[in-house]
Amino acid sequence: MANNSFDIYQLKNNETTRDLRFERMEFLKKKGIAVDKENYDLIYHAPLDKKDTLDSIYERFNLYHPSDFRGHSLSVSDVVVFHKDGVDTAYYVDSYGFTEVPEFLQVQIKEQLITMQTDHISVRQHFGTWYPIDQAEIDGKMYFLLEHEEYGDEAANIIVDEKGILYAQDVYDGFSPEIMDMLHLIATPIGVMPDPSVSMEDMEKYGYTYFGMVPMGAEAASEHFKQGGMMVYALHPDGTESVVENAKQFDRHVENGGLFAVDKEDWMKYLENGEFLRTTEISTEQNYNMIDGRRNNMEPHKKEKPSKEKESLLGRLKEKQQFLIANARKEDKEKRAERDLP
Repeated sequence: MANNSFDIYQLKNNETTRDLRFERMEFLKKKGIAVDKENYDLIYHAPLDKKDTLDSIYERFNLYHPSDFRGHSLSVSDVVVFHKDGVDTAYYVDSYGFTEVPEFLQVQIKEQLITMQTDHISVRQHFGTWYPIDQAEIDGKMYFLLEHEEYGDEAANIIVDEKGILYAQDVYDGFSPEIMDMLHLIATPIGVMPDPSVSMEDMEKYGYTYFGMVPMGAEAASEHFKQGGMMVYALHPDGTESVVENAKQFDRHVENGGLFAVDKEDWMKYLENGEFLRTTEISTEQNYNMIDGRRNNMEPHKKEKPSKEKESLLGRLKEKQQFLIANARKEDKEKRAERDLP
């Protein structure tokens, strides 16, 4: 009782959290974004008085800041954690009142390897906890198909490795042949990296752990971005990625010290052919709803195929492909016309 206390957490001031600051819980749920403790700094810790409530703390840290408080006034997107009577409870400061966020206190399994007997598995950027319902060994590495502990078979499954690292989400058919092919591709070693100065280990230390991407620094990424053959991605320390669509976006990511990447299958095709030729069959990531641009932070949802209207990375890739094909046809037509001139 005497050790009761409370903490105040506020979002870190970086690119990853820029679009999360002062946003309501409704916004986060709509985007499928978890309240991840790794995105926050501990700003204040103090004893919890018997008279303290969430409302009284909110009032105090807006009107009567303690002299040792160095954060901004308690606001939407902040998190208050109560340590009371041996129980820890986290609350998200919402536009009206507070919302309990148990995922804020969940710790992802790092040292203890997952087995078929493991439960209460917390996966980064996903709400709630999971348990394994199937496993598969691919190229000597174990992967686990997880089901959500609250939503059960009403939610799409995800796939992680023994360390709890996410490899696939929105999985509808378990370890299907397509999923197995994708996991095999990820395990296939790369002969030549697009940027020898950036390794897969560097990417993992940066915070991005999906090995279906091949990392590179700004100089190599700039070259491939200008060529326009392969999609170039901006990697983010929260484990997500986004397609680099213009020079302004590219330059901003460089200024923030971010890493870039290309899809592993695209890169291996590039090495095999000596040039990059995208077809609609390339990129199993999009076809099987793997980790893709800014869709990692998904709240568990009903097991139904995504609608055609839903924007996806595949859609953007197809649009670019159609654009490139149309340009190629136009150039070919112009060349034929020139040859036919008298």
